[in-house]
Order: sequence, then C-alpha cells, then structure tokens
Amino acid sequence: MKFEIKDDGYSYQVDPSDGMTSLDFQTIAYRFFGILLKSDRDDYGPSPLMYFFNLWHETMKQNRKCGQSYDFDAYMTFVKGAV
Repeated sequence: MKFEIKDDGYSYQVDPSDGMTSLDFQTIAYRFFGILLKSDRDDYGPSPLMYFFNLWHETMKQNRKCGQSYDFDAYMTFVKGAV
C-alpha cells in the first residue's frame, strides 16, 4: 500500500513496507489515520513518534524472519488504540 504525500506544491509516494522517514511516518499517521504523534520526548523515554516509528521497523524485521506480509493498516489501528 502506498500513500501519496503532498507538500509545498510537490507530491511523492511512500510505501511503509519499503522504508520511510520518521517525518513520513508522522505525516501518514496524522493525514490518513488521524493519529497525532508528538515528536518531543518526556523525561522517561523516547517521543511517541520515535517509539512507534522504531516499533514499526522492528515489526518489519520480525515479519521478514517469519515470512509474513506487512499489514500497516493493522499496525496503525494498534497505534491508535495505544495513544
């Protein structure tokens, strides 16, 4: 699944299973799923943005090891329930 991101007069496509930046992850979470992930951290750990961004990459690694497909929609449903 690819997401089209439009910014400042240009657009590009992002495929979450093919790698993306944390800004792309934050933009997709907000624009397509209505999830606002803050990029600032508190005294106890990483920011919510970086936590879920890194968790997605760990999920992809595990899926590759097990031969499973990626399900970004299901992951974002999980994120929405967690924030």
